[in-house]
Amino acid sequence: MDIGSALRFFRMKLGFSQKDMAPNFLDTSAYSRMEGNVRGVKLDELEEMLSTLGILSSEFFMFCDIDTERTNFKDLYFYCGAHLTNKSKKQSLLRYYEAVKNSNNKTLAELSNYIAIKNYFSTHWEEVEEITAEEVDYVYNLMMSKSFYTFYDYLIISNIVRLFTAKQVDLIVSRIIPVSFEKNRTQETLRYAYNTLINIISLCLYAADIESADKYIKIAKRQNKSETDMNFKLNLQYLDNLSKYLQTGELVYIDRVRDFIHILEDVGENLHASQVKKEVETLIKDKSGKQMLNEYEVGLFKKN
Repeated sequence: MDIGSALRFFRMKLGFSQKDMAPNFLDTSAYSRMEGNVRGVKLDELEEMLSTLGILSSEFFMFCDIDTERTNFKDLYFYCGAHLTNKSKKQSLLRYYEAVKNSNNKTLAELSNYIAIKNYFSTHWEEVEEITAEEVDYVYNLMMSKSFYTFYDYLIISNIVRLFTAKQVDLIVSRIIPVSFEKNRTQETLRYAYNTLINIISLCLYAADIESADKYIKIAKRQNKSETDMNFKLNLQYLDNLSKYLQTGELVYIDRVRDFIHILEDVGENLHASQVKKEVETLIKDKSGKQMLNEYEVGLFKKN
């Protein structure tokens, strides 16, 4: 819901009148126009109204959608990913893709969406091309030109990191990790930032580069210490155990990997469990990750 609708929602749920909600410098009619989205809400006004309601701004904005474009894209993207043959939704996403593709002045959000579409759907839909070398170079140079990174930067990097060279990966990681101002970041931003490390470690294992995998495992273990993102920690520990088994052959490590798979299945994460099983089978039984490296899917569908 929008800000006006969220104000009305909380006011009604908590039993306040419009007169109760109007700050000292507003009349009731002005507040009513806010709820109807006829009049905008100033920051100081919103702060006073939230104080009246007795709720945190973070809780209030969990009920608001002030980025409808991203929400609509995300919903469509996920739906198409889960229903690849749905013609109407596919055409909607392809229309968006073509519009962004032909734009010479993409916003960062549009660039992120464009890369995400190509990264996943190029292997499923013939209408979507693979990410080109020129696009990889453009994204890399764009990211290297920055000194501060936000949500869309981390999402783009997570989607495209598999196409960077080893040297480029080293350089980009040194700039984006650790996440600056970590305590001020949203959980979604941190998830994609640290998911980049998870993706890199997986790619290193597929390429049989155990030394680099261990290097990034050590880097990853130094991150997110102040948070309780168990998803990230579990995935990282799984990759650490897998790496150690590939190096030593000690059964204790593969047993821990199987425990991780069982946990995923027990909590209903069957898709993730099947992906992990495929990784383990490829890397242990076939002793080669080249096929997985070619088929590797990251981004919105490769979460922690």
